[in-house]
Amino acid sequence: MDLKRSNRKKKKHPILKSMLFLALLLVIGTGIWGWHNRRNIRLAINQMGVAHLTRQDFSKTEEKVKNSTDYRVPDAKEDKLLSNIPSAKQYNSKTGQWEPVMAWDSWPVTTPDGTVANYHGYRLTMALTAVGNRSNDIGSKIGLYAQKISDKNTDASSWIYLGNVFSSFGEGKASSKDDCLNQAIGEWSGTTTQMNKSDNTLRMFYTNRYGTNKPGQALTTAKIEIDPKVGDDWKSGLVINHSKASDHKTVFAGDGKYYQTVDQIQFKGDSADSYALRDPHFVADGGKYYLAFEGNTGTETGYQGKNNFSNAKYFGSSSFFKKDVNRLNKKGNETEYNRTYLANATLGKLELNSDFTVKKIMKPMLTANASSDEMERPNLFEYKGKWYLFTCFWGNKMVTNNNYYLGKTYMFGYVSDNGINGTYKPLNGNGLVMQSSFKMNDPRYPYAWLVVKPSKIVNNRFVITSFEGNRTFSPSFMVEINGHSTKMVTNEVLDQGALETTGKTYSATAQPAE
Repeated sequence: MDLKRSNRKKKKHPILKSMLFLALLLVIGTGIWGWHNRRNIRLAINQMGVAHLTRQDFSKTEEKVKNSTDYRVPDAKEDKLLSNIPSAKQYNSKTGQWEPVMAWDSWPVTTPDGTVANYHGYRLTMALTAVGNRSNDIGSKIGLYAQKISDKNTDASSWIYLGNVFSSFGEGKASSKDDCLNQAIGEWSGTTTQMNKSDNTLRMFYTNRYGTNKPGQALTTAKIEIDPKVGDDWKSGLVINHSKASDHKTVFAGDGKYYQTVDQIQFKGDSADSYALRDPHFVADGGKYYLAFEGNTGTETGYQGKNNFSNAKYFGSSSFFKKDVNRLNKKGNETEYNRTYLANATLGKLELNSDFTVKKIMKPMLTANASSDEMERPNLFEYKGKWYLFTCFWGNKMVTNNNYYLGKTYMFGYVSDNGINGTYKPLNGNGLVMQSSFKMNDPRYPYAWLVVKPSKIVNNRFVITSFEGNRTFSPSFMVEINGHSTKMVTNEVLDQGALETTGKTYSATAQPAE
């Protein structure tokens, strides 16, 4: 009898083991499904309220430019507007010669809300500079230029070059253990703010190009001092007080989850990531400090890869999405497919503490997954209760099979009706603000567009600054902003580097739609 019971128990063991194994598989499967599902939920939440520069939106650009001059740049033929800045020279002790300083990406010193500042009777502009020729990767320095507000002359000669903002990389370093700043090899674009009108200091944010083995980029800040040249006499001119540079430190170099880091760079076939973590733009709102910047999406905000081909929001309408994905998967479109796979440009945002360290990493304002791997120079400001976001980029950075866009540059814009942290919607229907068809070998070639909020806004007009021929300030353009629409002023331009719309103008015509 005991033997029979024993045999029955032994026969049940395989069944019990099978049941336990199935239960284990169920638990594991549920866990994997749950993890994957939770991750998808997180991604969906992180993308709520995020605007997208879609492939369909960009595909409408050619037609809009050809049908209206509202989106074209003005073209002025004045030779005077090709001038270098006469004072922009540095002495070469080896040759005994004064050598010209070339300027490209520039930005004005502003108040915390983004308005052009009056710095003790001067307008100030900073620009990326190099002696002799433009130098992108290594050795670029940020230079400072001043223009007396009282002077009636506002042409290129009115800008006085004051020299490099920092005499050496990392000048005024807050910590000797700042790895990014310790590897600095170049200074790239940023923003500069007059935090206190009564003192001699400016708060500066810029891009530290660091590392020789990889294209490291880090959002960086410093406090600098600009003093009167003679005693307390501001009319005597300005001088950079290098001994007072301080609080020079790295703010943000990516977190990997919200924004891609340099270590996450990928390759796909014949294409490579166009990595970015640069162009910081500071703005204050309601006592809070924010820093907008150009970057790439991280793993928790819609990463690059196959994800780009499964989200219709990146493409536009459902029908456009299906048609475009089918086309990209066909033989012969491998390069465009690879570029679409890697495209994940974004305009991100941080909330800062009062000491300009990171308080909160915020989700992107705008992404260009599947559309572009680069959107440059974000600018963010409030006007008439709405917040405006602008960016510029090269046409050849857009992932498209339409050769019309090659060799052209663009500015796109977005607007939020519900505050700085609201949802941004494309201006003019698809985001297009301006197209430029100037060729790179044209001495008038402009780029690095930046919408500037003048100290006095007249007729809803704002200034657009840029460089000219990688060497000097371009004539400034004007754009009219009305709610959810914009219109380029094409019949006139301002002086080179002008920051106000009320200065001298020169006749122009709208550039032809090529």
